[in-house]
Amino acid sequence: MIPRHLIPARRASEWSSTKDHSLTRRARFGSHRYKIRRPTNWPAVLLLLSWFVVGELHVGFCEQPNALTDKTPASTTREPISDDDAPTELKRLIADGKVKVVYDSDPEFVKAARGWADFHVRLEHTFKYGLVKSRKNDRWQVRLTVAKLEQKIELTHLIRLPASFKSPDVWQGSILRHEFDHVAVSLDPRAMLLLHHLLKHLPVIERTLEPQEEPSNERLKQIITEEIDRRHKAVIELMRQNNVLLDKVGNHGARSVPDRAAFFAKLYTKEHLAEQKFPFVDQVLKLLETKEYQNAELRFVPRDPTE
Repeated sequence: MIPRHLIPARRASEWSSTKDHSLTRRARFGSHRYKIRRPTNWPAVLLLLSWFVVGELHVGFCEQPNALTDKTPASTTREPISDDDAPTELKRLIADGKVKVVYDSDPEFVKAARGWADFHVRLEHTFKYGLVKSRKNDRWQVRLTVAKLEQKIELTHLIRLPASFKSPDVWQGSILRHEFDHVAVSLDPRAMLLLHHLLKHLPVIERTLEPQEEPSNERLKQIITEEIDRRHKAVIELMRQNNVLLDKVGNHGARSVPDRAAFFAKLYTKEHLAEQKFPFVDQVLKLLETKEYQNAELRFVPRDPTE
């Protein structure tokens, strides 16, 4: 016999989602079951649910702004560049950053005559959460607590050079080495530490729904996913801003970056996050004080591309 305080709930439909977001700077930038426990002294209902979500963000950087290069190239125009002759320090970035380097023969891209570096962040996560809901003035008020969020983050890169740049000495060229400075910005371990921490420590989410709106499974997962997406996008935007700053101080690779080590070191500090108006600074303060964050290995190559 099922105890009276446990009420079997209906089995919800399976739900998954894949999202691709494009942002522009100078570029493009499961099934579940739950139980309901309703103590007599609670005016609300507590639900435990779980979801699986896949989200992706894709950001790119090139040497100069040009609308012609904003579109994603067809893979048929790409020719892989062997990294056999790549310097040792760049091979480390290639391996750790999952970097693909290609020549691109797309006519518009060749005409633009500049390099391009993309980073792509793929986030997979599952979560369980509790729901407390009540009605006030004929509107549902919900309080969502994410009990367990498991996440898998994958960071990949694509560097493209116009096919007209083909050269046996391509790995010694300043343009390609500058693109790897962009890789170093996004591959900085502090960026993914920020994202991991924000998702692991989601605060309680409170919402008052619109009149006639019900706290359906679809609406509840949407609310939580929106909060996850906000943090996902905020970290990506910070990485994008840091790449913009790299091009600003280094004139898109045309001049050396002043005080190179200090420049890369400051990109994810508390002070810099505040300067860039990172919206979740208050939620990562404890992380910023950890040895793991403060002693993170920066990935920039000491030698400037212009040298």
